[in-house]
Amino acid sequence: MAYVCLVRQYEQHEGTVTTRPGTIALILALLGVFGLELATHSAGNDAALLKLGALPDSGELHGQYWRIATYSFLHFNSVHLLVNALLLFWIAGILEKRMGIALTGAIYLCSVLSSAFVILLVHSWYPKSGATVGASGGMFGLVGATLVLSYRHTGFVGQASRLRTRLWLVLLIGLAISFLPEISMAGHLGGLIGGPLLASVARVLQNALPSAAPNG
Repeated sequence: MAYVCLVRQYEQHEGTVTTRPGTIALILALLGVFGLELATHSAGNDAALLKLGALPDSGELHGQYWRIATYSFLHFNSVHLLVNALLLFWIAGILEKRMGIALTGAIYLCSVLSSAFVILLVHSWYPKSGATVGASGGMFGLVGATLVLSYRHTGFVGQASRLRTRLWLVLLIGLAISFLPEISMAGHLGGLIGGPLLASVARVLQNALPSAAPNG
């Protein structure tokens, strides 16, 4: 219910969903892939999810490098998908409106890839059977990136304080949930590294370009 309330408040304050094509496209892709999971009876089945592109918990890709992206489109069940989709709708929509579709997409992709890297690294140290899936690494990266930008970017002036409070709340709850069994702490932390890192780099470059222009 708390997540639903956040989304409703977001719709009231941020406008219609049609102004965020990238966010909607991502969520539709997640829904489409989950439909494929249901059609192939793969949801909740590690072996079947591995065939669809999940990350192996053995930590070995065997040359199947596409898994570092495809795992993020897969989900274990409808609850897993619903939570990630709602949070992505909220946070990706905010970031896309203020920073644009290109930077938002780049931050999400960087978060997904950094999440996959940390997952594989941890599982190479502690291999086991099973599979890791989900967009939560990308979501954590977007939350962290939005926090970074809300402190530094003029596009967040006005409602920044209230937004930061909500972001910190989501982040802390998410990290607490990461300690539960069958939840990938490595994936969440990996995303939380990649997203804010790229946001910080983008901010530094944006500050540097205007100052460099007079000297060009």
